[in-house]
Amino acid sequence: MSNTTEFGGWPRPPRWVWAIAAVATVAVVAGVIVARTGLHRATPTSAVTSPATAAGNGGLRMPPRKPARMAGQPLPREAGVRLMLGGRRPAWLWAATGKTEPIRGLPRRSNGYQLISVGGGWAALRFPGNGVWCGDNCAPPPVPVYYIADRSRVAIRLGTADFVAPAAATGAVWLVSYRAGAVMPATVGTAQQVSVSGAALGPRRRLPRGYVIDQGTASGLLLVSAPGTAAVRYQLWDPGTRRVSRRFPDLIAVSSGAIAWAPTCTARCSVQVLNLDGGRGRVIPLPGRSQAYAGAFSTDGRLLALQVTARVGASGRVEATRLVVADVAGGRLTAVPGTTIGAGIGVDFGWQAGSGRLVADAALQNAWQVAVWRPGGARLYVAVTRAPAGSWPVAGPGPY
Repeated sequence: MSNTTEFGGWPRPPRWVWAIAAVATVAVVAGVIVARTGLHRATPTSAVTSPATAAGNGGLRMPPRKPARMAGQPLPREAGVRLMLGGRRPAWLWAATGKTEPIRGLPRRSNGYQLISVGGGWAALRFPGNGVWCGDNCAPPPVPVYYIADRSRVAIRLGTADFVAPAAATGAVWLVSYRAGAVMPATVGTAQQVSVSGAALGPRRRLPRGYVIDQGTASGLLLVSAPGTAAVRYQLWDPGTRRVSRRFPDLIAVSSGAIAWAPTCTARCSVQVLNLDGGRGRVIPLPGRSQAYAGAFSTDGRLLALQVTARVGASGRVEATRLVVADVAGGRLTAVPGTTIGAGIGVDFGWQAGSGRLVADAALQNAWQVAVWRPGGARLYVAVTRAPAGSWPVAGPGPY
């Protein structure tokens, strides 16, 4: 499995992907999802394109898109499932009713905001727009960074940065900055950990050349190769000793306490999990011809949701994917009912804080389908909802 997997699922994109997107306007139009699931984060995840726009995608043919929706029972209005909206106007969206409530404290920006899930809430920083962009491999000036606590309706300014990454501890984030106009990835970035109130936590760190922080962990900083590098690479780095302890291919998911990745495979594939707290690692075999493309650890780290191959055509092209949940300790897989969906349809998923529920969303022609499942449940619950123009629901770890 490589970082060039096409459409039916994708390698885990780095969190810098959307921060470097040269977009003056962020939009969601007729089946074209721009700036959604942060690249596992490499180019194949950066956009999901409809067959009608394939000609504008380098002539690349799109795989089948059936089924076009997940299948389940209607989501009860009283379920209280709400998602953050990223894009032009960040807001809370109640999935069952379509009600929205804007986030106060964010200056209006025509090019919108990207959201990154951090412990206890979300970091928001605006997309680069006209006048601040100097090329795909050129660092723009730092932009204001805001924090939105889970369920809060108010954003708090933390400082300025080019990129943001979750810290290992709840209530903290890493702000990564580069000299404006510096050529990436030849330049060196600096990182400052701050609390969600904006107070500095510890010294400013000088990052290895060619890398940016993807996630803080219990065993150091997970770094990913910076924009402009030929291939996406991950490494676990100790900022105190400045030594690299591990390198990883094709990450699937990461939390403060664990890293999951998919080794290259030709027949039977698997997902490997490294326990960063010193516990036993785990190899999770996947059934049949399945491959894993993306994942999300539950809040307690006991479960790992995965997007895997559901159907492969005669030509070997992936035709559909589905969600499964792995028990990390035992490796047992449970298929999430009703989540089979056509390859080429972007599915964003993650665990809802405080409820233990797995939430997923997928783009429809002019709306969004939101699906909810509780581990052990026999049914998937779904709702179709709309978001304001230029916005999209956020279910997974981001960025969006």
